Amino acid sequence: MKKLKRAICLILALATLAFPLTGCAKEHEDVFSITVDGGSGEKTYSVPYELYQTVFVYLRGIVTDIVEDSEGNKTLATTEEKNKAIKEVAENTIIEFYGLVALAEDHGISITEQDKQDFKAEYRDKLQGYVDQIDDADFDYDGTKEEYAEQIYRNTMRLAGTTPEYYEFSHYRSLLTQRLKAVIGGDLSDYLAQSYNHYKQVIVVYSKGDAAAEEAARLAITKANEKLLAGENIDDVIAEYGSEGYQSEIYFDAYGNIVGSSTGDSVNTFVVNAIKALDENGISEIMSGDESNRLAYFAIYQRLGFDMEYICSDDGIAEEIYNYSYAGSDYYTPHYSRYAMLLESYTQNTSLVPYDVKAYNKININNIDG
Repeated sequence: MKKLKRAICLILALATLAFPLTGCAKEHEDVFSITVDGGSGEKTYSVPYELYQTVFVYLRGIVTDIVEDSEGNKTLATTEEKNKAIKEVAENTIIEFYGLVALAEDHGISITEQDKQDFKAEYRDKLQGYVDQIDDADFDYDGTKEEYAEQIYRNTMRLAGTTPEYYEFSHYRSLLTQRLKAVIGGDLSDYLAQSYNHYKQVIVVYSKGDAAAEEAARLAITKANEKLLAGENIDDVIAEYGSEGYQSEIYFDAYGNIVGSSTGDSVNTFVVNAIKALDENGISEIMSGDESNRLAYFAIYQRLGFDMEYICSDDGIAEEIYNYSYAGSDYYTPHYSRYAMLLESYTQNTSLVPYDVKAYNKININNIDG
């Protein structure tokens, strides 16, 4: 259990970020003093070693071993070059983060104790999920099930290109960003109503000319319709009756362009008009159409509103909706421009100074833990 307790202690230390937490003794002193000169005057923070370590170790895992010069020539990076690059990006990441922290504080926003408790609960649930899947008969690990579960969790994060500590850091950073964008954006209801639409769909596909397949599809969509009208959640209905491989949730702009499409896909006019004719949470009649020369489909659409927490999040589709008034636009919305301008002003007026320059200079990719 020692390994698990140490991991939780480290995660709790990171969760505090600029906010102290008793109970976990620091293994190292604070590494930086950082000063943010924002709209309300200077704010000074001490950057804990654990936070710097978290960012550094994450970057060490993704930095390339190849250096390319201005002429396109590629060479193998030296340890010194990699170390310099990682330190530079790590410092910038920390500067940007504390600029965000200071700006959020000036708008009455911070990471709450409940946020930390929620994350810890999520972490425990994930570990317990791994423990529950362990077969006692096949368990062969030099340690407890909890330690094994922690190792699985860490390996899963590594495969995703991150670490548990950096994942938590990103989580809290995202929370601050989300809440700040919501405050700065104000009431986005009119903007969203004019610029975007949101719906989910149950699509049942069948082969043209196959009478039995068409009848089975018709029966499935009829049952799906009955359940939706009875109030069943559309996600459950899609999982039970929808054909695989079809996008179940779609956001599109005033011109019918699908938000987040890498190929510039759009919703056909027939569906656009059907969605716009519905009230929020309204369910369409059963509709049909041709998917291709070979396939046809039955469909039901449900128009949905907008979850403001999601719209202000850092999800790719949400960011496009928040930042641009239509898909593919090159011009920022007024609310995003204000958010970006404020954040940049805080970040630009931020200075970072190591407490111990000699000790900091000794940190490199070969001697930092993680």
